[in-house]
Amino acid sequence: MIGIIAVTWLYFKKLNASTLSSEQIFKVLPADASIVFEYKNEAYFYDIFKDFTLFSDVLGKENLSHLSALKQVFVDDQNTEGIFNQSDIFFSVHPTKASEAALLVVAPLNLESHNSEELLVVLKKKYQLRQNPDAKNAIYQLAFSNKTYFNFFIHNNLLVGSFDENLTKKSLAQANSNNDKATFNADFNTQRNKNSVANLYVNFVNLRNFANHFSSRKNPYETYFLKSIDATASLNINYQKNALMFSGITSPNLNAKTYFNLFLNQKPGATTLAKHLPYDAANYALYYVSDYGSFKNDLQNLLASRKEDKDLKAQIQRISTNHAINLDKEVTAIWGKEFGVFQLASGDNIGIVKSTNMNRLSFVLSTISTEAGGDIRHFDDSFMMYNYFGDPFKQFRRPYYTTIENHLVVANSSNALRRFVENYRAQKLLGLTDKNIDFQQYLSNQGNIFYFIHNSNSKAIIRSFLSKSSYKSFRSDNFKWNEIYGLAIQFSADKDRFFTNFYMNETPDTEELLPKIDSAALAY
Repeated sequence: MIGIIAVTWLYFKKLNASTLSSEQIFKVLPADASIVFEYKNEAYFYDIFKDFTLFSDVLGKENLSHLSALKQVFVDDQNTEGIFNQSDIFFSVHPTKASEAALLVVAPLNLESHNSEELLVVLKKKYQLRQNPDAKNAIYQLAFSNKTYFNFFIHNNLLVGSFDENLTKKSLAQANSNNDKATFNADFNTQRNKNSVANLYVNFVNLRNFANHFSSRKNPYETYFLKSIDATASLNINYQKNALMFSGITSPNLNAKTYFNLFLNQKPGATTLAKHLPYDAANYALYYVSDYGSFKNDLQNLLASRKEDKDLKAQIQRISTNHAINLDKEVTAIWGKEFGVFQLASGDNIGIVKSTNMNRLSFVLSTISTEAGGDIRHFDDSFMMYNYFGDPFKQFRRPYYTTIENHLVVANSSNALRRFVENYRAQKLLGLTDKNIDFQQYLSNQGNIFYFIHNSNSKAIIRSFLSKSSYKSFRSDNFKWNEIYGLAIQFSADKDRFFTNFYMNETPDTEELLPKIDSAALAY
């Protein structure tokens, strides 16, 4: 009986310690944390990823060398490995100086058979270790031969540090603030997370601010879609040799009135729009709704919360009166379940909407538009598309449009529409290229929201988005972003949350692609 009680007590003590550590870890992260990566500090993790190059491509050689150096000091040394053995290690990404960022490392200490003083004694014997004069808030500096310093402190059985001194001080201030407000609304103690060799946590609100930190423009269009996502994600890694694959749960702020939350009330479905995009598409945001009528009602409520509904309703009423047509009644019944926007390598933005009755829609729209040459027409009034589809279409104030098969296609430039039609008719489509076929085989076409960035097609857009110093760093030998083919993230509604897939891969070698005889691949 005593033995059973003892074993039970030890089990729950360890379980509670694990839970406490996880809670503590997220409390010491400064509030601007956007991404946190967690991995198991065990031999099999390092064995699996020893030849994995994407970490270096994304984080940069310098950051990876820093992490490798810390591993040698704290993990590989037999005098200290017991303190960190079999504990998960976390690192988060934070904006620092203008157009710069740094990593913050957090490692739980195993102090059952050791103490933090032992760790400091070992470090002082082997390395140059300095301490600031504030004994109450001690920050230590571990010197490396390349004249860099790892700044760290120990707080509640956690070692927290960074090669950026100011970030370390910021974390110490956060740890001492007793602020219980979590930066991440994620259940990081789920069984899935515990069983996974690595996890990724994302704060989408901070992610947009983090991305904009590297831009020379205020509120750039390229991160506009992140503006509507008030949510945090907890994702588990799925190993693949040349790709980063994560899946898990995104938990939105249910009290937030956002465009993103509108899709919680829609069932996931298959999207077909990606098959119609031209080969020079740089990025896209595609959406699926199972019930357009309920989506339209939810959208109107969102617009009302923004105090935009009255002007838009008056606009639709004016269009109906001026053209003797009940626009709401006519178009609401024939909008399809799919719509979205995409950006070309040239920077032109195009919107696309599927219709259930293209002949009827073409007739209705012809009564409220003017001919602009060939099959292209120009809407006579503004913001019609925004009224029916919301945020992605706000950029198309009074667009040109054309129809192709059962799709309505809009753009602010008639030339962009003509190029789209030419590429479509010539079947110069992104989805028919070898590399995209390889990329898409790992993605599901089922969901509600689909984002994608094609790295090569986005070169000019990335250059325009980034500040001069950021672009110089982006193009340096420190990073190998040019070896990445693309990045995709998908959201599928599941009651009050989204099941989420994230995928990023390196450009595959020609010999790794599907044989051309077995695919519809075209060479461009």
